[in-house]
Amino acid sequence: MYQRESLTGGSWFNLAVANPLSRILDFTIISPFFNPTNAGNTSYIASGGWMLILGTLLEVGRRFCKWLYERFDIFQYSLTASFDEGDPAYEWITLFLTDKKVWKRSRYFHVTAATSARKWGIKTGPPRIAEHVDCVPTYQAPQLFQWKGYWAEIKRDAGGFAFAEERGSRWCRKIYLTIYSRDTKVLSALIEDARQLYLNLSQPNVIIRTADKGRIGLGDSTWLESKAKRRRPLNSIFLQEGVMESILEDAREFLDSEEWYTLAGIPYRRGYLLHGPPGTGKSSTIYAIAGELGLEIYSLSLASQFVDDSFLQHSISAIPKQAIFLIEDIDCAFPSREDLNEIEDTAYFSSFGRKTKSGQPVSKVTLSGLLNALDGVGSDEGKIFFATTNYIENLDPALLRPGRIDRKIQYYLATKIQAEALFIKFYPASHTTLSSELSASPSDQVSLPEKPPVVISMSERQSALVELAKEFASQIPEHEFSTAELQGYLLMHKNRPERAVSGALEWVEVERKECKERIEKEEERKLRLKERREDKEAKRLQGSLARIGGTVVIAPPVANDASVSTIVNGEPGTGNASNASPTSTEAGAGLGQGISPNDTSAAALQVSSTL
Repeated sequence: MYQRESLTGGSWFNLAVANPLSRILDFTIISPFFNPTNAGNTSYIASGGWMLILGTLLEVGRRFCKWLYERFDIFQYSLTASFDEGDPAYEWITLFLTDKKVWKRSRYFHVTAATSARKWGIKTGPPRIAEHVDCVPTYQAPQLFQWKGYWAEIKRDAGGFAFAEERGSRWCRKIYLTIYSRDTKVLSALIEDARQLYLNLSQPNVIIRTADKGRIGLGDSTWLESKAKRRRPLNSIFLQEGVMESILEDAREFLDSEEWYTLAGIPYRRGYLLHGPPGTGKSSTIYAIAGELGLEIYSLSLASQFVDDSFLQHSISAIPKQAIFLIEDIDCAFPSREDLNEIEDTAYFSSFGRKTKSGQPVSKVTLSGLLNALDGVGSDEGKIFFATTNYIENLDPALLRPGRIDRKIQYYLATKIQAEALFIKFYPASHTTLSSELSASPSDQVSLPEKPPVVISMSERQSALVELAKEFASQIPEHEFSTAELQGYLLMHKNRPERAVSGALEWVEVERKECKERIEKEEERKLRLKERREDKEAKRLQGSLARIGGTVVIAPPVANDASVSTIVNGEPGTGNASNASPTSTEAGAGLGQGISPNDTSAAALQVSSTL
C-alpha cells in the first residue's frame, strides 16, 4: 500500500476513484488514458473524465427535477399571468396598478402631452401642470406590492415581435403579473377586482376604441387606440318623437336575452342601420346609447388602406361581448354600380393604396368579406352592430337582410318642433341673458338715451325664451335643414338669442342659395362623368371594329331614307352592301341590325374597309 501511494503521489482521489474507474474501463481501448498507474502525467486525464461523467449525471438530475417541477403542483409556489397590449384586460391591470399606487417605487416614466387618448398616467404635480402632461410608469423593473394579504409582482417588457401563423409578425408588449400563491382563485379575484375598478371609473365616460395599424412596417395590430369622452345625455339629441326610445329599448332587450337566443337557436347578435341625410344625428345617437347602456364603442373605417377581409375578421373577433361595433358611412366602402365605372376609369395606385383621381381611397374590403364577418360561419356573437349611411339605396340588398341588419331607422331633416326644442336647449334660462337685461352699449349711447338694465325673474326669462323659440321655429322651413346646420347657426349667436331670431330668415335665404349652387355643381359633375363614359364606350367600339377591319364614324342625322352607306377601297357605295367586300359587308350588317331606315334620330354609321 505504501508503494502505491508513493507512485501516485499519495492522492486520496486516485486511490478511491481512479482504481474503480480503471476496473470499469480496463477492457476498453482507452483504458490507458484513465488508468493513473500507467504514467504520472496522465492522472489529470482520469480526473477530467470522471468529472465529465459527474457533470452529465448532475445535468440529467437537474432536468429531471425541472420536469417534476413543471408537472406536479407540490413544487409550485407562484402563479404568473401575461396581458397583451391592445386587449381590454391590459388596461384593467394598468388602471389597477395606478389605483393601488404601485408606481410609487417606479423610477422610469414615459412622458407625453395630455390628449384624449387613454394612457393611465399619474398626477406628478399641481393640477395646473398635471392636466397638460401624462406621466406613465413603464414598470420595466419588477415592482412588488401586496393585495389582500398576498404578495404580487408586476413587470412589463420593452416590447418585441410576436408571430402568429394567421396574422404574421406584429409588435407586442406584455405585462407579467406574478402572485405568490398556488390558488388560482386568487388570480381570478385580482383580475375581477381590476375589471370592476375599470368599469366604475369608465362609467361617466364612453370609451371609443379604434383599430389602427400602429407603427408602419410592424405588422397589423388590434384595438390599440382608445379615447374617453364624457357621456352625452339623451335629451341633448333632438330626433323625431319615439325614435331614441325605440332603439334604446330594443338594445336593452337584446342585452338581457342571451339565454333566450341560445334556447331558440338564433345567433346572439343585433344589427342596426341608421340612414338619412348628413347632420341628422345618426352618430350622436350611437354615442348617446353607448353611454346610457355602459358599452364601449369599437369603430373601424373600411376606407383605411391596411384594412382588408382578413384584418376585418380578426378585428371583429377581438371585440369582447357587450360592446358596440361601429362602421360609419358604410356606403362609401362599397360604391354603387354606377360609381364603379368612375373608379375603374380614374383609379390609380399610390404608395398609400388605390385611389381615385379625386383622392378618395378605394376600400380593400370586399362585400363578401364583410358579410362573412357579420354573420358567416366564423362570425362572433354577443355584439351590437351599428352602421350609418347617407344613401341607403347605394347598399347591396344582401347587406340589408335580417340577421345582418335587423332594424333600419330612417332619419329626417329637422322639423319645426325639433328647431324649437333645439333653441330652448341652446339657451337655458340659468345661463342666458336677454338684451333687455343689458345696459346700452357705447355705440348705442350716441343716438339713443341710456336705458338702465331691467331685472326680471327666472320664470319671466324662461317664458321669454319659449316665445323666442316659437318665433325662431316659425321661420325655419320643415325638412329643409339638418339639426347640425341649425346648431351651427345658433353657435354664431350663442349669447344673443334675440339676434338668432331676427337673423333666421336671412340665414335661410343664404343657405338656400348655397345649396342651389352645390346642386348645380353636382349636376355638372354627373354630366362630365356621363360624357366621359360615352367617350370610353365609343373608343371601345372603335377598337372592336379595328380588329375586324373597320372603323366607326358618328355622322349627323340624315333623311328618312337614310341607310348604312359603305366606302369600299375609296369608292362610295349606293347605300346597300352589294359593292362591299365580304369583310366590310359583315361589319356593315352587324352594325346595321339596330338601325332602322326610317329612324331620323339615329346616327349613320360609315364603315370603311381597310382591305
